[in-house]
Amino acid sequence: MSERLVAIIAIMRWRLAAIWACFFARLAFYCAMLPLWEGYDEWAHFAVIRQMAVHGDVLAPRDAPVSRDVEASFQFAPVPWEMRALKAPSVTQDDFWQLPAEARGAREAALLAMPAAWSGQNGSGAFTAYEALQPPLYYWLMAPVLRVLLGCTLATQVMVLRWIGVLLASLVVPLVFWVARMVFDRSTALGCAAVVAVMPGLALDVARVGNDGLAVVLFTLLTGLAVKIVRQRFNPKLAAALGVVLGLGLLSKAYFLTAVPALVLLWGYDWWRARGRRRAAVIHGLLTAAISLAIAGWWYARNLRTTGTLSGLSESAMLRGLDPVVMLRQAASLNWAKAIDAILLSHIYFGGWSSLTVRSWMYHVFYAVILLAAVGLLRQIRARETAPLLAVYLAFWIGQLYNVLLLYLSKGLPGSMGWYMYAVVGAQAVLTVAGLRRMLPERFAGAAVALGAALFAALDLYTVHAVAIPYYTGMIRHKAGGAVAALHAVDLRSVGASGALERLTAFKGTVLAEPVLLVLWIAYLASTLYLVWGAVRRKREHTQLHP
Repeated sequence: MSERLVAIIAIMRWRLAAIWACFFARLAFYCAMLPLWEGYDEWAHFAVIRQMAVHGDVLAPRDAPVSRDVEASFQFAPVPWEMRALKAPSVTQDDFWQLPAEARGAREAALLAMPAAWSGQNGSGAFTAYEALQPPLYYWLMAPVLRVLLGCTLATQVMVLRWIGVLLASLVVPLVFWVARMVFDRSTALGCAAVVAVMPGLALDVARVGNDGLAVVLFTLLTGLAVKIVRQRFNPKLAAALGVVLGLGLLSKAYFLTAVPALVLLWGYDWWRARGRRRAAVIHGLLTAAISLAIAGWWYARNLRTTGTLSGLSESAMLRGLDPVVMLRQAASLNWAKAIDAILLSHIYFGGWSSLTVRSWMYHVFYAVILLAAVGLLRQIRARETAPLLAVYLAFWIGQLYNVLLLYLSKGLPGSMGWYMYAVVGAQAVLTVAGLRRMLPERFAGAAVALGAALFAALDLYTVHAVAIPYYTGMIRHKAGGAVAALHAVDLRSVGASGALERLTAFKGTVLAEPVLLVLWIAYLASTLYLVWGAVRRKREHTQLHP
């Protein structure tokens, strides 16, 4: 190996480490910026961990009441827009900042002064730990951490769990690089990792107490193994690794069930091309199945026994026994275009449980890029490098569309949670770049990565500074129709920079003082700009190599 090649590899490793560090810095700031319980279902996820930590439950009861301090926090801290139906004294972010300063200070003091004994006492039962219907792996990992923190305030417990969660979730960056490296050159693979690192929707999804961070990491690892199997064929080592990852994934999130048909399809392809060694291919497939069933089979058997459904989720249980013919009739009446639009919109940017969104034209810019990439993929649909990624990605989309049908039939909602799509962010990033490169001349192919990084970074910087922070500090509010008002100069002057820092640290405890938040914001801003600069620089390097 030449000295030049060794030097290039060393530089690439440092660049990957820098992207990884920047991603963690961004996530740490998001953890600090988000108000208490602003993350999707955050309080319910926390309640499951609390049940395990305090009562020693291996599996939290699905109807367990939340602890007294969690229930009381809804009366003290401002609640997300999604919880606006709660009765007084609960108030949303919109109304909280309209209260007199003395009233706001009294509420914060009351939350921080809640007795530690309340963490072990049940609330009234009006709120239950409904996320206990989720597979338990994430909660098992976090329960010992929370047990150590039981003497701290509720706010401190939440913040520490958030930061530990994003430390785990940050592993997705080296994993995306690994997946992309099996398809592209090193420079482009680094670019794919950088694009993922600046996605605001991903940051919002994992910067909270919840199981999505763990699930995203495991699904990306699973995606990489699928690509590796197609490139190298099944062998005992890969089969065992796939079985372990699939089993752990199935114990993290029910949407790992969507990976099963994709993996069966890839195994069938491996069996078909094995010819003289098809018996070995069958053994490898059985090994993967046996290991994954040994790890997670008991959970899904339990679901079948207790709810009559495989996933155990509430929507599936509500529709148990419904005639499939009736479901098909209802599916025909569903507005699928609207449902797909809802998925894409809430995937690109949907600001937590306060349902923050941006202008429609901003989403349509991303829609145009997605469409262009899709056309490019159609032109290379049989490519061996992208086939396993397409199998995993499309299988997940089918699962999302099935969830649309479940939500529509059970709750009348014509959509699904787009942030779930970050489970397949590794496949998504690589496929998008591959599709865009197929549509661009070779000398401009490096622009695909730079374009993605620049678009997501622009969206991220805009949403943080013109939507999220202004809303969380009372500068802007929801309008009558539910949309969030635009930010104006007069709104900025009404609070000011120092006022924004003070309000963002409210209800976060002593672990997040204003100077700490300021340092995290500076690190976030520098990391975001570095990631874009690095992507643009790699675009120039690619152009120089392909004049």
